[in-house]
Amino acid sequence: MAVYTFKARSLEGRLWKDTIEADSLEALEYTLNEKGYFVLSAREKKAPLSFLKPSDRVTKRDLAVFCRQLAVIINAGVSIVEAVDIVGRQMSKKSLSQALSAVWEDVQKGKLLSQAMAAFPSIFPEFLRNMIRVGEASGTLDTIMNRMADYYENEDKINRKVKTAMTYPMILAVMTVAVVVLLMVLVLPTFSGILTEMGGEMPGITMVLMAISDFMTRNIVVILLLAALVVLLLTAYGKTDSGRYRYDTLRLKLPMVSDLTVKVITSRFARSMAILLRSGLNIINALTIMSTLIGNRNVEEKFQQCLDEVRAGRGIAYSLERVGIFPPLLIHMVSVGEKTGELDEMLLRTSGFFDDEVEAAITKMTTMIEPLMIIILAAVIAVILLSIFLPMLEIMNAVS
Repeated sequence: MAVYTFKARSLEGRLWKDTIEADSLEALEYTLNEKGYFVLSAREKKAPLSFLKPSDRVTKRDLAVFCRQLAVIINAGVSIVEAVDIVGRQMSKKSLSQALSAVWEDVQKGKLLSQAMAAFPSIFPEFLRNMIRVGEASGTLDTIMNRMADYYENEDKINRKVKTAMTYPMILAVMTVAVVVLLMVLVLPTFSGILTEMGGEMPGITMVLMAISDFMTRNIVVILLLAALVVLLLTAYGKTDSGRYRYDTLRLKLPMVSDLTVKVITSRFARSMAILLRSGLNIINALTIMSTLIGNRNVEEKFQQCLDEVRAGRGIAYSLERVGIFPPLLIHMVSVGEKTGELDEMLLRTSGFFDDEVEAAITKMTTMIEPLMIIILAAVIAVILLSIFLPMLEIMNAVS
């Protein structure tokens, strides 16, 4: 979805200048026409690189707060129009507050909440809009919103734990690179001059490291620029469809990371399916929505096969097993749920189990990665220091 800066005027002559998200220029014109304005000028606004500006992206935590507040206000008997207005004024995230302001205007004009939210797909995910649509149709919007608040709170909790677990290893990796660069660029050239003056034959590893040090010293600016360019290119590639697919595939193959990835996917699948089924959706519709929520492009592609088989009349447990990703416990629990008619309950219990498994996998990964990174850092520093001091000791022994 692009961001457009526009000027528009109403039939009464009021001028409106603003910035708004829209799928296309035509979609922007349609939206403004519905509000009683005609476009004078509009152009797509090119956003600066995301890491250079404070992010105003709506997070899972923001959605959880929104859902919980809306549920409480609706349950108190407040109309949906007033509820959206109240919640919108309380949101601290500017993008969410502005979107809710526009949604409130559309709801005032008679649109359903789910329909009004569809104009902001980057703010309100498809899953949330679908669940709100179910709540509107069944008259249980407050219950649905509470379930969605639980869902987003759990997603936020898992995301935070994964990020926290990865932070320390990343810091160690950066420290390792920084220490190596400092030793090669600042320390090694100094000792290189000393060793050259002292004379004597130097070991092969010392000569190799000195050559690398000399190259890095002469080209440090170019090396840093190339490293920054590589990071930028990899980040940009990760945002493309093919890049996202390759990165997601890699997450399923990397040692330690793959175990955590599978457990996160399983927990998300079980909880999301339980919410969908408890809200009254049939299996086909629930699986169709679920296919967009897995969070891994590789698994989502395989999940389409599962969906096709269920549509053809196959059992859910059999179809999930064919995906080849989900653990046997999930398959077994789904099979039991199919036979007993309590699939939503079985899935909810399974999600709780895999939530604990995610925490255990994070602890295990952190326990293994941290000492490994420390060992690598120590080994690299040891090799560099030995390459410096061994020749000096040999020369000093030869002199004495």
